[in-house]
Formats: sequence, C-alpha cells, structure tokens
Amino acid sequence: MFRKFVAIMMVLALALSLAGCRGQATPPPAAAPEATPTPAATPALGEGADIIEIDGWRIGIITGTVSQGEEEYLASRNMEDRFGSDHIVRATYPDAFGAEMEVTIANVLSLADAGAQAIVFVQAVPGAIAAIQSTREQFGEDIFFFTGTTHEPPAEIAAHADIAINPDDLAMGRVIMEQAHRMGAETFAHISFPRHLGMENIAARRNLLYNTAAELGINWVELTAPDPTAEGIPATQMFILENVPRWIQEHGQNTAFFSTNCAMQEPLMTQIAEYGGLYPLQCCPSPFHAFPSAFNISMAGNEGDAIFLIDQIRTEIADLEASGRFSTWPVPINMLLVEVGVLYSIEFLEGNTDGRHDQATLFRIIDQVAASYGTSVDINNWPLGNGEYIENFYLILSDFVTF
Repeated sequence: MFRKFVAIMMVLALALSLAGCRGQATPPPAAAPEATPTPAATPALGEGADIIEIDGWRIGIITGTVSQGEEEYLASRNMEDRFGSDHIVRATYPDAFGAEMEVTIANVLSLADAGAQAIVFVQAVPGAIAAIQSTREQFGEDIFFFTGTTHEPPAEIAAHADIAINPDDLAMGRVIMEQAHRMGAETFAHISFPRHLGMENIAARRNLLYNTAAELGINWVELTAPDPTAEGIPATQMFILENVPRWIQEHGQNTAFFSTNCAMQEPLMTQIAEYGGLYPLQCCPSPFHAFPSAFNISMAGNEGDAIFLIDQIRTEIADLEASGRFSTWPVPINMLLVEVGVLYSIEFLEGNTDGRHDQATLFRIIDQVAASYGTSVDINNWPLGNGEYIENFYLILSDFVTF
C-alpha cells in the first residue's frame, strides 16, 4: 500500500436517441475488481535517452478546449505563463474527438514539429495511442509521452506512453457510493452513454458503483444521455437541463446523480441546486470543474487558488440552502495531472530522472503539486487481476470536501 501524499476504445458507431430513465439496471455481467487500494509493484527503471541539452528543453501540452476540458486547458496556459512560450507549446484536441481522431493526431504531431521533446496529453482521448505511434515514427523514439485521464484501455495506453495516470476509477466505484450514502442518498442515478460504457475503466467503475449500491441498500437507476461527441455539447446540456427536474420528481430529492461526461456537470449542478437531489462528485474531480460557472463565482485575482474557491463554493451553496448536497475532491485532478506531467518532463529532459519512468521522482512531484492545493492523495497501480499490476499506469484517489 502506498503512502499518502500531501499530494475517459473507440467511439461506438451509433449514439442512443434521447432517452430518460430506464428504471432498474440489470446486474453487471461480471464481477468488478476489488475497489480496495492495492500496492503498486516497484517498476523496472529503464535507461534514459541522452538527447536533451540542459535548459534547452521544450514541452508540448495537448488538452481539451474550454468547452470540453476547461480545467486542463487553463492548466496548460498556466504552465506556459510559468515557463514561457520558448519552453511550452500548446495545442487542443477537437470537441468531437471521437469522430475527428485524425485532427487529434495532427495536433500532437504539430507539437513535435514545433520542437517538443516531451508531450503531456490530458485528457488522453481516443486516438492518443495512434498519435504517440505517429509522432515517434516521424520524429524519433526518444520523444517522451505523459498521458493523463486516459480513454483507451489501460494496458494498451501504458504500452505506448511512458507514464499514464488516471483518477482511481476502481476505488471510486466504492467511495463515490459511500459518499452518496453519507449525504443521505436513497437512490443513485448513473448518467452515461454507450461510448463511455465501452471503456474499461468507466465500465469497471460503474459495476463497482452498482455492487456497492446493493451493499448499502441504495436503489440503482441507469440513465442514458446523448453523447456530446456525436450529438453536440449544446444538445447534451439541454437534455440534462430538461430531464433532471423530472428525474428528481420521479425518484425523489434524496437521489444522488453521477454523470460520466464533463459537459454535463454544469447543467447537472444548476438543476440539483434548484430542484433538489445530491451531487457527490464530478467525472473529473475538482473544485474548478463546473462549480465556478454553475454558481457564478468569479476567480479574478484568485486564479488557481483552490482554497479560495472551496470557500466561495461553500458560501454560494449555503446561500441557496443546499448545504450538504454537493461535494468534490479538494485537488483538481486534471490540473494536477498537467502540472505533474510538465514538471516530470522537465526533470526527465534535464537528465534528473533514473530513466523514463522514475517512480521516486514522480511521487515527489505528485507530493509537491498536491500540497500546493492544500491536500494529499493516495496513489496505486492499475491491477491486472492476476496479482500483477501495470507498472507505469497509476491511479490517484483523494478525500472529499462536502459543501
């Protein structure tokens, strides 16, 4: 068991038509892995590549756009501001990344073409593996890749990226439901769509949520929403706005809602605040994810200050008489991953790591970045189910803050 640190497969071809509640879910087809944190195996540290001149490094960052991934987009801007455009080059993947993987690949290639010797990819959407392969084929095997919040199968992305880190979807299958139970949930509504449910980590988390709900005596409701990469973000958000009041009326105000998609979080928050319900966690946990826009909180002069934001969220929610109905992690996971990816890449490019995958250096950096948000995290490796683990695929878990 690791110590604590003061520190989303391709798109399915068809999207479901707009639909509401399907009632009780059928049991998951297979038992999910245990959510209990598991010890990470000690990695075999490889030899580094002596290819970078000290202080002459350049790192590429590719993130979602403001509409799909504002948190990581802002984090990439923060890194550019911190280290300068001579050292940081940035790109985004398209909102419809599932249908436009060639654009994602081209944008990653553009970073290498601009001189990036390391590339930080958050979120590592479908097409990340192909982008890594194409980049190394064209620009050389030595280019370093750090991937965060990955959408492709863990074992596959880990075989191509040097380091991959996700929120701990396995443990979250238990802790989200336990948090909902603490908040008084009698029903848990899981909102997703086929593309996400075809992803290994999301499917495993969903199965664990289902099983934990049964253990805690919480009713399970499966809800299907439009896939924003197929139907568009506005249609998806309108669907949430129109249906949440009906779902709350149907299932009761002690219904906890969890959606697997970033674009759904803001409308989900606003409707829960107005009509009731419970909101235990976002798909990508963070006080910065949807809370400021949902509750009209200005961060001017306090950009990136998670402690300030948490206080503001608590005040706004109390003013709406919704205290105790919202929670999140105090650490903004995708912002943390961008920063960790950049700081680790700098250490690698400057020759300060023991190879491409230096666990000790990685953990020190995670410790440092999490501490800057006034919190700590647990970190484990992805279990393969046979007593072994994916050595360079890490899972991060944080405690909750309830507003």
